[in-house]
Amino acid sequence: MLKPLSKAAFACLWCFVFVLPWDMYTDLPVVGSIPRLVGIVASAVGVLYIVARRRVRPLSWFHVFVVLFVLWAAVTTLWSVDSEATQKRLMTYLQLALLVWLIWEIAWSPQRTRALLGAYVLGVSVAAVATVHDYLSGVHATGYPGRFNGLSVDPNELGVTLALGLPMAWYLSLSQRQQRVAWLWQLYVPVAITAILLTASRGAFLTMLVALAIIPATQGRLRLRSKAALCAVVVGSLVLAFSFVPEATLERLQTTQGDIESGYFGNRGRIWRAGLEVAREHPLVGVGAGAFGAAVVPSLNFEWASHSVPLSILVEDGIVGLLIFLAMFGATITALRAVPRLPRRFGIMLLLTLGVGSLSLELGYRKQFWFVLGIVAAEAAATSVSARQRPRVDRRVGPTEGGGELGTGPRPVEMAQGPYDHQ
Repeated sequence: MLKPLSKAAFACLWCFVFVLPWDMYTDLPVVGSIPRLVGIVASAVGVLYIVARRRVRPLSWFHVFVVLFVLWAAVTTLWSVDSEATQKRLMTYLQLALLVWLIWEIAWSPQRTRALLGAYVLGVSVAAVATVHDYLSGVHATGYPGRFNGLSVDPNELGVTLALGLPMAWYLSLSQRQQRVAWLWQLYVPVAITAILLTASRGAFLTMLVALAIIPATQGRLRLRSKAALCAVVVGSLVLAFSFVPEATLERLQTTQGDIESGYFGNRGRIWRAGLEVAREHPLVGVGAGAFGAAVVPSLNFEWASHSVPLSILVEDGIVGLLIFLAMFGATITALRAVPRLPRRFGIMLLLTLGVGSLSLELGYRKQFWFVLGIVAAEAAATSVSARQRPRVDRRVGPTEGGGELGTGPRPVEMAQGPYDHQ
């Protein structure tokens, strides 16, 4: 009884992660977007499975801080300058907390966590191909002439969403037993680079550069021929992308350094300064979750978004909320210390990519942001358990996959069953 229900819950969760990058693609009546509809089904089936199982996994420190953060957001309704926005943001946080909990409960093995990573990469691949298709068709992003965005997603958010898929695709390629399948995951690299450049998002461009750092970080002691092949993939992808992207788009990306030095940041500079003024007036407890826009109206005469996750949390939830939020990151990084080298480096690089992308974009209440945190926590727990259960290997044979090598030694023994699915 439990095994079919477990498979159904995981299948629904996989489908939700697959459509997650399409958040703005279709506006459906009542339920909203496609990810929202699939998320409702996945949540219902997932909760049903957990209830039928009659037990839950002990929460990690990351999940404890998630609960504390949501509770603090609820407390801020007492003094919020925009109670309606705070209540709406609180409901969003509750849904996102449910997402990371379902990942924790359902994705209990390395196979399942990596399957969810694969679902995300496949989903963003659709968005990347759609972006390239829009460029070939001459369909520009609405309100952004000279820029392109597949599936009608904001080009800045789309670019960062695509960049998050780069470490995932590379990690999946290094985790594959079959070299042919590994190369299929690596095909995402040139497609994603091209699509990110077509969005002409300077923040996404910087995020992409950080994401690509996973390639030299995970090469380890590969043979020279393998290193040369991997470097050729990256260099060829960059050359192909830059030759494909229109010159006007590249010119906009070239203004990144000057924009940063001037403090303009694409009109973000004055928004950030207004937000810091509000933070100085309400330093400890903030103005209420989701109330950034209302708080900056006196300075900017408009409800602007923060365009920065740390600033948004500081203004809305105060120093208390920001410390809890940073503790979530810290708990996730701490959990990576107990895992083998390859998944540890992947987790660190993915969190760095998320952190850089969050500096110029308000992702703190977006599904992509919380999925990354949730999957890193689940992957850290799953791989650490798998490593402890793995039989010892003669060191003379060669390094294992956990050591970060590709095709140079024996593969780890995967977990056949989850901790609660043997019944």
